[in-house]
Amino acid sequence: MRLPISLIIDDGACVNPAYWLHPEQKHKFLIPNAFTRAFADLCQQYGVKGKFSVMPMPSGLGRLDSQLNYVPPHHLQGFLSIVRKKIASRFDITPELLTHQATYNLKKGNLFHIYEDEWVKHATMSEITDYLSLAFRILRNVGLTATGVTSPWDTGIHNEPDYAEAIGRAYYRVFRRKFTWYFLHCLGEKPPRRPWISWRNRRQGLTVVSVPALTSDPFWGTVTAPTQALARRNALQGVDRMITRNGRQGRLRELFDSGYPLILLTHWQNLFAEGRSAGLDGLEELFIRIERIFGDRVEWVTLSDLARSAVPGNR
Repeated sequence: MRLPISLIIDDGACVNPAYWLHPEQKHKFLIPNAFTRAFADLCQQYGVKGKFSVMPMPSGLGRLDSQLNYVPPHHLQGFLSIVRKKIASRFDITPELLTHQATYNLKKGNLFHIYEDEWVKHATMSEITDYLSLAFRILRNVGLTATGVTSPWDTGIHNEPDYAEAIGRAYYRVFRRKFTWYFLHCLGEKPPRRPWISWRNRRQGLTVVSVPALTSDPFWGTVTAPTQALARRNALQGVDRMITRNGRQGRLRELFDSGYPLILLTHWQNLFAEGRSAGLDGLEELFIRIERIFGDRVEWVTLSDLARSAVPGNR
């Protein structure tokens, strides 16, 4: 039986989230649609599947179903078109809450002076449900049907039972579907774990599954590298940490030999690497090694496929 393998892409947007998140650093603002298209083509070439976040209100600049401040409308629409036509067929689409930064005030339409992870920590289950419901609706309004939720940073980890229930209830409210999942736990430096049921309401038939990442992000070092050569070197070192050229070492080798799913994690801005695409080049090298070393012993799947495997009777 082939082991499942999946790719998690966090922070997906037509803008670079690091631009607003780290104003003390110099970052490019717009991520060109040519880059998004190159990513989609690369994944199609190697048969890659997984999860791709689309932030409904990236960096709090506005709503995808309306307009984003400072972003040309044609740029936003171009990004959404690529996601709909070339990415959504291979990847689960999820919101990463609403902004991945400052919390949106649902009642007044402005931003609170508190980031979403901290707000969720103190919010009620009902408040989180309302918040996530808007995230699902915005994506649906632009032609993207979410299958689950991505948690920015460690959002929800301090009150996970309420958080998981809110995800399930928001998903049912918007889509009338009784099964969903979320990504929160990063276990790249910890013992691996298979997806697990985190909340269930048997009376209503609602089920929510937690799907963890089982690697760290191999491309963190690409963004702040001062030169293209150093960014590329950092990316290749990250690939080596996942799987060495000879296939004998690395996190993926450990997971494969232990029989765990190979659930990879990276971030959109790390692939972009300030316009150098060093992370994307590294990702291609990683795909080449995976194909050469593991071949047909692994099978690319989406995160929702992995989530369903946690439910008895679906294994």
